[in-house]
Amino acid sequence: MKKLLYILLGLVMLVVVAIGVLVAVINPNDFKPLIADEVKKATGRELVIDGDISWRFWPSLGLSVEKLAFKNPQGFAEPNMLKLDRADLSVAVMPLMSDTLDIGLVSLYGAHVFIQTLPNGQSNLDGLTGDASTTDSEPETASQTPTTEPASDSQAATAWTITIGGLDVVNASAVVRDDKVHTISEISQLNLHIGKLTTGTWVPVEFDVEGKQNAMVFTAKGQMEAMLNKVAMESQLRKLSLSASLNDANIQLDSLSLTADQVALAMPAALTFSAKGKANDMSFDTSGKASVLVDKSIANIQATGIDISTLLAGASLPRPEMNISLKADAAFNNNTQKLTLSQLVASLDELEVDGHASVALADIPAVRFALHSSKIDLDAFLGNTTEAAQPAVSKPAETKPSSAPNDQSATAIAKAPLSDVEPDLSALKGLDIAGEIAIDELVANNVKVSQVKTAFAVNRGKVNLKQFDAKLYGGSVSAEGSLDATVTPARYRVTKDIKNVNVQPLLMAAANEDILSGRGSIDVNVNGVGLSEKRLRTGITGTVAINFADGSIDGINIPEMIREAKATLKGKRADYVEEARQTDFSALTATFNLGKGIASTRNMKMEAPALRIRSEGQTNLVSEDLDFEVFVSVVGTSKGQGGKDIDELKDVTIPVAIGGTWQAPSYKLDVKALLTSNKVLEEKVRKEAERGLEKLLGDKAGDDKVKNVADKLLKGLFN
Repeated sequence: MKKLLYILLGLVMLVVVAIGVLVAVINPNDFKPLIADEVKKATGRELVIDGDISWRFWPSLGLSVEKLAFKNPQGFAEPNMLKLDRADLSVAVMPLMSDTLDIGLVSLYGAHVFIQTLPNGQSNLDGLTGDASTTDSEPETASQTPTTEPASDSQAATAWTITIGGLDVVNASAVVRDDKVHTISEISQLNLHIGKLTTGTWVPVEFDVEGKQNAMVFTAKGQMEAMLNKVAMESQLRKLSLSASLNDANIQLDSLSLTADQVALAMPAALTFSAKGKANDMSFDTSGKASVLVDKSIANIQATGIDISTLLAGASLPRPEMNISLKADAAFNNNTQKLTLSQLVASLDELEVDGHASVALADIPAVRFALHSSKIDLDAFLGNTTEAAQPAVSKPAETKPSSAPNDQSATAIAKAPLSDVEPDLSALKGLDIAGEIAIDELVANNVKVSQVKTAFAVNRGKVNLKQFDAKLYGGSVSAEGSLDATVTPARYRVTKDIKNVNVQPLLMAAANEDILSGRGSIDVNVNGVGLSEKRLRTGITGTVAINFADGSIDGINIPEMIREAKATLKGKRADYVEEARQTDFSALTATFNLGKGIASTRNMKMEAPALRIRSEGQTNLVSEDLDFEVFVSVVGTSKGQGGKDIDELKDVTIPVAIGGTWQAPSYKLDVKALLTSNKVLEEKVRKEAERGLEKLLGDKAGDDKVKNVADKLLKGLFN
């Protein structure tokens, strides 16, 4: 046994002495020309070694190379594709005897890589596969026979075990420049350390890097442990910790961190992350966690327990600070390219929605969702006051009957011209979205609705409102509509049905106006071309039908006007009676026809106590002028609004002219029309006038000339 040991020791000493003699006798620098020639043949490029190639004998056989440069062809911005200050490599001697190539630590110092693509698409990577060698080497002839390695050598090579003791990259840099698309990426400094690369053991990995991508400057550093496997997809990472920062004109990422307990196929990874910085004028601070599982085929990726919280702050936000949170489970199918979100709960401060959603990736991602919220109060969220803003113009002052033309100069309101600029809807052409939203309670512009259900779709520029149903102030509202943004100007269609709504609280909430009360129903069926302010009024066509019951019109007291009319007929002044300026009604109906910028009606009717009212006229939707004639008939009852004072005008029609504008409407009694359109009144006035002339003229009242003058005066009154 001792003899065998001595023999082995002698062989080892023999090998060591032989290697020592080899190192002492052979100068590796003598091989520089040979190495350069072989590289030239293989790549067509020059390899320049300006420094020494030196052996290292102890504790392992090693080799060191200094000042190495791999040249670029002519025409590129830098002369070298690869430049290296120094490279060290060692090989353990003893394992060589057992078919093991044990490479020690590989160290690279001052490495610099330069990759460039010229405007014509040519790259300094072109020709490195060996194709270029045929242009610089001798062409093959028929007499040349390729050399084939013996099968035994190939089999022997596969039997060797190769290990690498580690890799150190110190102060490396790189530039990737693409002049064709005008981009440049640069790593100004890279330090990398990888422990001994052996399969089945955990290998430490550390790195730090600094660089920039065009105008964006970034830094990153990290550490982890890696377990390599002969099957690459079965390799694993653990104890992963990464941090980074970046800065450019639009975003400043002060800090970004990512941790994972492990990363491997078919094994769940607990991930955490955080990020803090600014984007334009908005700052953000976000953090989150999730458990991620990727199957072995990488066909399915699941993320459960997603929990992300973000704090936003900035002057452009509705609030100085806003909290956003997202909780969900996610699944991505790599085969169908579909992402599914389930158990979704998202909130923006006090606004919260839940539901599920999916995104199918394609040329235009297809987004589908179903969301629900118990309450959305946009007024509280946006900081609006609880009361609606006061109207710009107060209710018009009481207008006495007058035959003088209505002067609107005092109440004229400066109004900016309507814009004819169409909104940019091009973004809708890149959307494929469909979904449903349910809201138990919604508050917007001080208007409260409940049980909101809506379904809509946006498909490549065409918007379809399939459903909108809600409860509104004791009644209901439903609507459907469509918008076609694939044509210019856009076209739209809307149908809306409002039933049995309590009108007064709705108007008070929406506009702080109580001009109308009662239970109201409105049917809208319109379509139009164009969405600019002007086209919305000039391009709309269709009908709007209204039906109100058991209410009143505020701001006009028609019975009071009747009393004024009665007093006018008697040549007296009506007694002032303190009562509300409103007209009660049991029914109010009308159909408005829309077209060419005009809304007109010929069938507006109102039934009120002691009164029957009909109206016809129009309003200009652009200038907002009003031009309506209202005809009031007394039906002969002393009950209800008006009383005995108007019974005497039974079967008399009283015209009221409504003019002015939407902001400042005016009402006046048309005395001339009152007298000329009612024969009974005309006869009464004629008799009253004749009696007045008799008292005034006495005996001369019977004179024919005086009668002729009186007749002319009376005719002038009625014509």
